Amino acid sequence: MNFKIHKVLPFLLLFTGSLFGVNVNFQYNNHCINNIIFFKDISTSKTKIITWFWEFGDGGVANEIAPVHVYSEPGNYKVKLTVKTEKGVSYSLKKYILINAAPFAFFYPNAKCDQTVGFTDNSFTKSAQVTQWIWNFGDENYSLEKNPSHRFQNTKKTKVHLKVKDQNGCVDSISQIVTIKKKPKVGFDIKNVLLSNPTFIKLKSHNIKDSITYLMNNEIIKKGSPLLMANPYKSSLIKQKVKNNMGCTDSLTAFIFPKEDFQIKLPAYFQLKSNKNSSSFGINNPDLVVKEMSIFNEDGKEVFYACNNTLWNGKDKKGVVCANGNYTYLLDYENLKEIRVIQKGSFIFKHD
Repeated sequence: MNFKIHKVLPFLLLFTGSLFGVNVNFQYNNHCINNIIFFKDISTSKTKIITWFWEFGDGGVANEIAPVHVYSEPGNYKVKLTVKTEKGVSYSLKKYILINAAPFAFFYPNAKCDQTVGFTDNSFTKSAQVTQWIWNFGDENYSLEKNPSHRFQNTKKTKVHLKVKDQNGCVDSISQIVTIKKKPKVGFDIKNVLLSNPTFIKLKSHNIKDSITYLMNNEIIKKGSPLLMANPYKSSLIKQKVKNNMGCTDSLTAFIFPKEDFQIKLPAYFQLKSNKNSSSFGINNPDLVVKEMSIFNEDGKEVFYACNNTLWNGKDKKGVVCANGNYTYLLDYENLKEIRVIQKGSFIFKHD
C-alpha cells in the first residue's frame, strides 16, 4: 500500500508542486481588448525557479517572468503558466481570465457662428455602459461632461480629443479636426459723408472675400463688390448682408441723409508745364485734409493713387508722364471738423 502512494505523488507534484513548497500563481492588470496586459509571475518556491512558459489561450506564448500580451477579441481565455525549478521539475497553473470589449469612442461637433461648438457624444459599447468622458479642446480647456459646449477664442481649425471609459475600466479615444465658425464682420465706411453733385456713396466692405449683398430701400443694387456707387438724392436706407464660406451671415443697416456743404471745384483742364515752374493737380488747401486721391485714365485704369494731401504731377505710378486725354479723379477729403466729402469728377490732361 505504501509503495502505490509513493508512485502517485511524483505525478501530482509535477503539476501542482504545493506539497513540495512550490505554489504557482500569477497576476495581471487589465481586462480589455487592444490594451497591453501586464502579466507577472508571483509563484513561491523553496527552490529557485529558472524558467517560465506562458500560454495565453489565443495562440500566443512567452518565456519571460513578466510578459505583456494584447488580446484582439473579447472572451474567456485559459492562461497557463508553467515554471521549472533548478531541480528540473516543472509545475503549472491554469486560470480563466475574462477580456472585455472596449468602447468605441466617437463624437459629432455642431459649430455655431459665435465660435461656440456643441459636442454630442456618440460613443457606444457592446456590453458595459460608458461612464466617463474626458474632453480636450486643444486650447488648454477640458470638460468631463457627456455632451459639452465650448466657445473657442480663435477662429481656426483645432484638434479636439475625446477619451471614454466604460464601467469595466476599458477605454478608447478619438481625435477630430473641428472648424470654428465666426460671423463675418459687416461695416460701412460712410461716416459723416457729404454728397457731391452728382451724388454717390463709396462703401468699403470689410469682407472682400465673402459673399456680399447690398440693398437700398429693400432693392438689391449690387452683389459681391467692396465698392458701391449710388445716387441717393433723398434719405435712404442701405443694408449690407454678408455670408462667409462657413455659412455664417450678418447684416448692418445704415441711414443716408444727403446734404450739401463745402465742395472744392477742381479745374476741368490740367496742363503739365515743361518749364521749371512746378504744376500739379489736386487740393491744396490748409483747411482740408485729403485722405485719398485716385486718378483714372480713359480705360478706367488707376494711374495714380496718393493720400495725405499729395498732389498729382501728371505722372503714373512708374514715374512716366501720362498720355494726353480725358481723366477721372476720385477724392476723399474732410475739413478740420472731420466732416467728410467724397467727390468725383473729370478733366482734360495735356502736356507739352
